[in-house]
Amino acid sequence: MAQRLSSVKYTRNLKKYASHARYFIKKLGCQQNEQLHFILVHDPKNKKRSFSNSSNHPAMTLHKPLHLLERLTPQITLFSKRNKLIHVLRQNIRGYAVFMEINYRETKDSDFKKIRAQFIDVDLNKISMLLKTKEQVKQAIKSIQADPAEQLQSIAVKRKQGQYHLLALRTKQRVAKLKIAFIKKYRNQIKDTMIIETKNGYHIYWVVQDGSISQFVPIQKALAQKFSSDPMITNLSRVMRIPGFYHMKNPGSPYMVRVRQLGRKQPFTQEEIIQSLALAL
Repeated sequence: MAQRLSSVKYTRNLKKYASHARYFIKKLGCQQNEQLHFILVHDPKNKKRSFSNSSNHPAMTLHKPLHLLERLTPQITLFSKRNKLIHVLRQNIRGYAVFMEINYRETKDSDFKKIRAQFIDVDLNKISMLLKTKEQVKQAIKSIQADPAEQLQSIAVKRKQGQYHLLALRTKQRVAKLKIAFIKKYRNQIKDTMIIETKNGYHIYWVVQDGSISQFVPIQKALAQKFSSDPMITNLSRVMRIPGFYHMKNPGSPYMVRVRQLGRKQPFTQEEIIQSLALAL
């Protein structure tokens, strides 16, 4: 399978990052007997990040215990609900994004048993605002366009629940500069974390030991506020892209999600995260 896939244009970085999914999962502290839960969602059809996409590209809910998981990306297969083996890289190249549930529960219907990490999603490719009036929209657009540093590829405004949703998308070049600026700004706060680099930013993980389930959501909200990251990344069942596979929203320009740094060996405590970052819970 790996040899057959080697001719596909999407595999340019595959060999280099073939172990990154395994590094990521092991770093989260997953145990050999623990069931891992995944979801594959068709990226090009998933611009609103809804997991109920079209019948032509249905989402796939998959699972596998860690002790059975293959070590390299081209070899990884997962079980469907009916225990059919699904080759993940093949689906990734077809356009499916590969997500994993970060916290641990035995089945998708059972209660959570363990917090594996506190984490944030830093998405730098967009400016998103909810505004009440047309005048506020005009002023916001004027302010964005007046910033000489900004480089935009589009601006759109839609009515959403009685408000105006302004969404401006940045160019690839601007995102690259903002990635550098983010790391520089928060270097001291994230030097011991696990950092996953995505096409449009970073996923940052504070791997946790003996975490309180009741503390998870408050800490998630405080982290999002601290780092101006995605405020929706707060629920216990949150799934995140895993490294070693491609971001495929633009099939003509696939981006390999990768581990930028694994962070320190010793897990964090939730109290350490709160205190070291002076989080306001």
